[in-house]
Order: sequence, then structure tokens, then C-alpha cells
Amino acid sequence: MTSGFPDGIREFLAVVEEQSFSKAAEQLGLSRARVSQIISRLEKEMGVQLLYRSTRSLSLSPAGETFYQLSRQGIDQLEHAVQSAQNANTSLSGNIRINAVGGLFGEKILSPLLLRFMQENPHIEIDLSFSSPRVDLIEAQYDLVIRMGTLENSNLIGRKLTNYSNHLVATPDFINSIGKLTHPRALLDQPLINGSVKRWSFTHKISKEKYELPVQGKLKCANGHVAKLAVLASAGLSRQPSYYVEQELATGQLVEPMPDWQLPSSDVTVLYPQSSNTSLRVKALVNYLIDAFKNH
Repeated sequence: MTSGFPDGIREFLAVVEEQSFSKAAEQLGLSRARVSQIISRLEKEMGVQLLYRSTRSLSLSPAGETFYQLSRQGIDQLEHAVQSAQNANTSLSGNIRINAVGGLFGEKILSPLLLRFMQENPHIEIDLSFSSPRVDLIEAQYDLVIRMGTLENSNLIGRKLTNYSNHLVATPDFINSIGKLTHPRALLDQPLINGSVKRWSFTHKISKEKYELPVQGKLKCANGHVAKLAVLASAGLSRQPSYYVEQELATGQLVEPMPDWQLPSSDVTVLYPQSSNTSLRVKALVNYLIDAFKNH
């Protein structure tokens, strides 16, 4: 061990990203047996199994998945630091293809950051798509995707950018017309305005009781602006992220009819392939976005 960090991280990352001891060994210029020995020693030093091995497959253990993600992030950040120093007097160049959450987030929050990145790196070109379907990043040949909410397990590296609280909202007039709501189950009998989330998860602030509401929307529309207009027109209740409704909540145009019940917040995550060949421009943009959202 050196400086508190175990040896073998480079070899471990190579095995995971190549999905093969043999291919990792070839990439590293070592024998397969030597790479296997290094990984075994790493697991012994850490006191935890990182990889499940069989004659036909290779997969990460839960501890290995966490260790991989954090190790890769750490290596990326170190590479970013080196790159920043080396490229102090040069600019990045090339095309970056991005698929991202659209609506107000994409138009008002993400896009200005991408434009600023392009201004600071004038040789960068960006292809930006707000298409709604959850595309396969590798198959669709995107360099990175930006997603909101719960993510499916994947072979992609995920870096959290930020998160937003969600709120159940309606107009005061609408609430006056239906009467006081005390439990989420009462929403089963109310007109709901919904996008792509098919179940709303509520937790009581004090009792911690949980309730899962299956949503059958009176209006179903993935466009958040349209959903917000419907709520403001007193057409029903809707689950909205804070960046859509914070101003209306502050002015009283919208209210939260069940303040004792909370909805979970939504993480915004940038995803890109697990690959040692990820371009410097993509890594630079990922780190730029992480830094920008810290100060957003």
C-alpha cells in the first residue's frame, strides 16, 4: 500500500471496463495470471470481494460496484486536474453529442451552462437533443446523457449534478372547491395532471407513514410547461419540481394542499460510458457541469 491507497486500482478499473481479465492484461502489457493475482491481493487488502468470477462471466459485487464508481470518479478528477494544467494555454476541440432532460430544466438551466462552456472553449461543438425516450447512450452514439429521477442499473458511470424537491400543487380556488385533503389516498378521487411518473410516493413528515399513489391522469403530458398551465387553470392537482413552481408558491398562485406529506426529491445525473477511452472533452464537460451546479 502507498499513501493509504491500495495498489491494483488501475488493474481493477481495466478489468471492469474491458469485462475480461485477458483483455485487461493485454491493454496493461501484463500476463492474465499477473492481473488476476493483483486483483486478488487488492481484495485481500481491502477485506472485501470486488468481483464475482466464473468460467463464463465476470460481474461486480455490490461493494465492487461502489468501489468502481468512486475510483473511476477519482481517476477522472485527477485526469481533469492534469488536463487543466497541461491545457492552460490551449483549448479543447471536437464534437460532444448530448441527450438531456428537456423542458424548463433543459432550456433555462442546462443550456446556458453548455453555451458558457462553448464560449470558454470555442473549438467545441455540441449536438444537443431533448428527445423524451430514454435512449441507449452507446447504441445511439451519444457521448453523455443527463437524466432526472431514479436510474436503472447500467454499465454507465453516473455523476450527480444536483437535485430538486418535488411538490404537490394546486390553485387556492381548486382546493376551496374540493375541500381539505388530509391523506394522499383522497387523490384517487381527484383530477390529476401527470407527466411520465406513474406512481407518486408520499411520506408523512412526522409519522413517516408511506403511501404509493397510482396515477391516472385527467391530463397526461410530459411537457412540464403544459402541466403547469393546466394547474394554474384549476384543472387539477399535479406533482411539479421546484424549479417549475417556486415562484408561484412564493406568491400564493399555487399552494401545497397536504404540507404534512412529502414527495421525494429528484436527482439530476450525468451518465457516460465506462471506458478508459472517454475523450478529454467529454470528461472536461462533465467536470465543468459538476462544478457549475455546485455554484448554481
